[in-house]
Amino acid sequence: MSNLSRVRFFMFLVLHHFIVHAQIGGTATYRFLNLSPSPVQTALGGKQFVAMPYDILQNFNNPALISSGQSRQVGFNYTSYITDINYGQLGYVWKVPKIRALFTGITYLNYGRFVAADEAGEITGHFTASETALQTGFAYPVSRRWRAGMSVKFIISQLERFRSTGIAFDLALNYSSEFKNAALVVRNIGTQLTTYNGTREALPFEVAFSYAQLLQHAPLRFFITLENLQVPAIAFVNTARNQVDPDGNVTEENIRFYHHVFRHIITGAEIFPRKRFRLRIGFNFRRSAELGLQDVNFSSGLAYGFGLRLNKFSLDYGYGQYHFAGHAHHIGISIFLKKNPEKNEEN
Repeated sequence: MSNLSRVRFFMFLVLHHFIVHAQIGGTATYRFLNLSPSPVQTALGGKQFVAMPYDILQNFNNPALISSGQSRQVGFNYTSYITDINYGQLGYVWKVPKIRALFTGITYLNYGRFVAADEAGEITGHFTASETALQTGFAYPVSRRWRAGMSVKFIISQLERFRSTGIAFDLALNYSSEFKNAALVVRNIGTQLTTYNGTREALPFEVAFSYAQLLQHAPLRFFITLENLQVPAIAFVNTARNQVDPDGNVTEENIRFYHHVFRHIITGAEIFPRKRFRLRIGFNFRRSAELGLQDVNFSSGLAYGFGLRLNKFSLDYGYGQYHFAGHAHHIGISIFLKKNPEKNEEN
């Protein structure tokens, strides 16, 4: 099969699944698959799918970034999420002759410990809930600047005594040049293998596009992501913004066309005044609109962080503001086991 045929086949899979699936919000299970796998992504607004220096955790969401230049690199992150929920990822890239490089990783989320009670409200004990995804993927160079990638995830979810398993695939197409990067990702194409209680639920399917522009004469890079493109009309009424007059009449938020447009957008910027140090900031418009309060809105959706590159490892931190009363701290470490981590082959 020629490179052009591979690209055409990839686009056929994208468009076919785009037409037959369109879910968001509470309409899908395994929502933990959409959590940010990297403090870099967190600091840039939550979703940025282009390549980031020395960060193999990006491979969790964009398999087209996998390359032999990442071989023998370990990536680990831990996130202190809302309340006592926490999650983390661990990833590694293997150098494999025939496919150049193979990425393997695991995502684990722990919901914490809950009190169990019967129908009468009597305490009967405690229970826990957790979800895990095992992932592997690879990429193929279509041309000097284009790469296509695919990954598969096996999912295990345990919520009290209810258990479910599933399988999902990610497809990605990546473009890279000296000053421009772009990525198209189609995520979570799959199904439940076993259900919680006999009812089959959809997976959190998503189509997203990211673009990054590096300024030619300044240490500054801008990012923009268009998320959930499979759902054009994405906005809904936020009841926290309802207006109530003295007579008790309620006026709901008026959703217009531009609300749908902006809620697809995530923006970010990265500045690197020194080669080994980076500052990042991002803003998620949908998070701000859906979780922001009427009088305290801007802080929801805001994100920031930094990155520090040392000889044998890099350290990244990301902070994401979800709600006035809820936020996440995200810490990630990449360890370079090979002798020349500065050399990043693109093959």
